[in-house]
Parts: sequence; structure tokens; C-alpha cells
Amino acid sequence: MFATGLAGATLATGRLDGWESLGLMLFLVAGTLLPDIDVDGGRPQRALFGALSLVAATAVVAILPASYNHRVDWLPQIEPIGCEIFALALLAWFVVRYPLAMLFQRLSRHRGLCHSLVVGLCWSLGWVYVGLQCLTADVLVIWLQGVAIFLGFLIHLVLDELYSVDINNARIRRSFGSALKVLQPDFPLGSIAACILLGVLIWLLPYPEELLQWLVAL
Repeated sequence: MFATGLAGATLATGRLDGWESLGLMLFLVAGTLLPDIDVDGGRPQRALFGALSLVAATAVVAILPASYNHRVDWLPQIEPIGCEIFALALLAWFVVRYPLAMLFQRLSRHRGLCHSLVVGLCWSLGWVYVGLQCLTADVLVIWLQGVAIFLGFLIHLVLDELYSVDINNARIRRSFGSALKVLQPDFPLGSIAACILLGVLIWLLPYPEELLQWLVAL
């Protein structure tokens, strides 16, 4: 319902068309799934690493032949052929889909760092950076997509915390406080890495002038 309301509200501003508003709804829904990528074997985790493995394989197919045109004097010049590229792409897909996913499962736990606001901001700003670099969409649309991801992420965390309060029995479950947090204090290395990533993204991204002008004009 919230996603539908967001799409309708942005459409009513007149700056976005119907498809762009529908896209914001989908980004918000995707944001609600991101905190659960730490659930071992869950659908969000499988979808994420499935998509990342396809991206890795596609990157090999796109980059490897192009790299042949950029000669490096101290490296042997070997032209990759089709079967070699296919084998390397398959290897990249396998490494990301299985060993990397298993490593992530070992390092993460449910309602851990993936349920923190810093990680939510990393998802949001990370998408904005990728969108600005790789897509030809309107800058405002890309920024709004990043905002939709963070809103969906935040909605998930808030609902998890509300579920931890048992109103009928007037008690608070043991899981209270584990869903909504800034960082994960008992995982300092991961928390520091997330903060560094967030700082890098803020440094790389341009000033969101279009987004601020749109918000002021509402």
C-alpha cells in the first residue's frame, strides 16, 4: 500500500511519468527485501547472489575481449578465443554464486549488520552511483530510486521492531532492538567497513541538487 501511495504521489507532481513512478514502487519493494539477505538460503539472498553472478559473468564477456586492444608491454599479448571467454565467464559465475555466497553466510547472521541503517544507506547511495555511471535516465529519477530503496529498507526494520512488541500479552520479545540499529557493535570490523564504504560513496557522488530542488518544489 505504501509503495502504491509513493508511486501515485510522485506521479501527481507531474515531473515523473507513469513508468518512472511504477519503477519507484518496485525499488521500494526491493528495498524491503534487502535486510533479509542475511537469511541463509532465503529468497532475497538467492536472488542477490544469482544477480551478482550474472553480472560477474557478463563483465568477463564484455571486458576480456576489449582488454586485448589495450596492450601492456610487460605482459604477453594473448588473444582470448570464444571457448576461453566462455570458460572464464562460467568460472566467474560459479565463484560468485557459490563460494562467495557461502563466505557471506559465514560472516553474516540474521538481524546483524545487514539490518543497520548504515548498510541501508550504502544500498541506496550505491545504486545512485551505479545509476549515474551506467544509465541514461534522468538524474532526479535515479536519486528518487535511491531514496525509495532506503525507505523500503527502513520500513522493513521498523516493522520488524514493531513485531517484537507483543501488545496482546503486554510484553516485549527478546528480539526487540535487534532489527533497527545504526551499526552492529559486536561486529566492529564489518561496521567499520560499512562506514568506510558509506564515506566513499558520499565522496564520489555529486551534490543532489536535482533532488533537493524537487523536494523544495513539492
